Amino acid sequence: MPRERDEPEGFSKRFPCPFDLMLGKLIPEYGTFFYQGELVKVESRWGTFWQADFSEFTMPGSYQIETDYQISAPFMIAECVYDRLTRGFLTFLYGQRCGCEIPGVHPACHLDDGVLDTDGSYWPATGGWHDAGDFRKWLSLTQSNLTALVAIIEKGNSAFHETAREEIRWGNRLFHQMITHEGQIYEDVAGGDAPPELNRVYEEHWWFENHPGCYANASDNRWTDNRLHSRDERIVRTTYNAQIQFAFVQLQMQCSRVLPDADGVICRGFAERAWKYGRKRGHDGRTLYIAQELLAALELPELAEIDFIRSLANELLARQESRVGGISGFFYEKDRADAFRSIAYAGHPALALLRLVELALPGLEAEAARCSEAVKLYCDGYLAGDAVSNPFAFTPYGVFKNPEQGERQTFREAGGGLGIRSFMHPFNVQGIAHGTSSCATAHAAVLAKAAALLGVPAWRALAERQIQWTVGHNTLNRSLYNGIGYRQPVAYGFRVTQIPEGSVIGFIGRPDDTPYLEESFAIEWNTLEHWDVPYAHAINATCWI
Repeated sequence: MPRERDEPEGFSKRFPCPFDLMLGKLIPEYGTFFYQGELVKVESRWGTFWQADFSEFTMPGSYQIETDYQISAPFMIAECVYDRLTRGFLTFLYGQRCGCEIPGVHPACHLDDGVLDTDGSYWPATGGWHDAGDFRKWLSLTQSNLTALVAIIEKGNSAFHETAREEIRWGNRLFHQMITHEGQIYEDVAGGDAPPELNRVYEEHWWFENHPGCYANASDNRWTDNRLHSRDERIVRTTYNAQIQFAFVQLQMQCSRVLPDADGVICRGFAERAWKYGRKRGHDGRTLYIAQELLAALELPELAEIDFIRSLANELLARQESRVGGISGFFYEKDRADAFRSIAYAGHPALALLRLVELALPGLEAEAARCSEAVKLYCDGYLAGDAVSNPFAFTPYGVFKNPEQGERQTFREAGGGLGIRSFMHPFNVQGIAHGTSSCATAHAAVLAKAAALLGVPAWRALAERQIQWTVGHNTLNRSLYNGIGYRQPVAYGFRVTQIPEGSVIGFIGRPDDTPYLEESFAIEWNTLEHWDVPYAHAINATCWI
């Protein structure tokens, strides 16, 4: 209960305030408070911070924290606080819709998508979502929105279920058009081309850090006249991408379970066709593909067969580092050529193993037990193991077997001659310095789901620290969601400057592996641009939290 207070001379009953407006001084003896604690000075490689832990205070309400130097923005202690993120995500996706008018955001656009890159013939590819603050529709990135929408329906507030179903239907308007009669899933619409100075070798130049399209230009990222066959239709990329292929299988099967009647049956039919094509086509065995194929196979066990699922799980388990000492539990690429790192799919290997545990398919009991142990090692030995390196418990970007340009940038010791960074290495072969909100929220999804399935509450707390980083508990006190939280940087995009409720790509790393957020408009895409991937991971995490 608030204590009684004596009002100082000149105190206004009409506008009570525990602050001397004339002297700029806090007057806590005349204020009301429910909890009192101390800030602790923290010296770290990221600088000096003052922090306090008041997690023991759980009384619902709206509060501010007052110190001698600053008063915080208001915050809530309540049930369902993450519903604000869910509402924001649904609003953001609606604003990202392509192929219709979004009042207050953009006029009707791209009603004429698209033409094939092979022969220029028309291929219907309207609908779906723009990927970021631009007009490109990358299936490698926008398909992941379906996982979050399914999670909302299966585990979220029932008030959002129908809206989530409507967004699934809108996304599938594009995705269902991107599958051929044979079952191949085309890669994207308006993805752009690789710069002419490259040799245009798909595996070498299109991919970077398990992220496709990193060196694409914006040649097809434009408005069109919305008229068919007027020769300004955008290009459908027909290249084969195994991650997209098997993600389509996984996600359409999940959609089939939350969409009623014919909608669900159609999703399953497409998934089965895509599975058969993907198995026939195969892939090069990189860790991302193995993890994504396992995620797909687990959704269709009657087609994939238990022995094949077992072989995928064992292959993934064999790629985990399990040594004692130093950072452990992370995954390697094929033949252990390097550690697995990914801009958009950082949690995929662990999420695939967790899905096997969750489904508990008959005949895979031994594998489920091994997967549980592997996820425990990943969460404790890797994520939590490196989170102690900074005062915000920020999880790592990745481990490096052969650190690049070590004389110009810091790689912290991970044991066994390996390096590790919290943020992407800015000096790299592609010249890319990408924000890492997507990695933090992907790790949050792993930790939250693992905490629920394996019963380790500490992982849930660490998952929440990653979400808290994105909503304001970071070095700049910036919420990375437009309209959610306080003191947001100005988020904007390449073609649509303002999108409601959008998230931004987030902090990049300096050469010394400290966080940096460009808040001017000097650097657009790698810090301030809207992006759906970190948002989708965050929703997956909060649904399990």
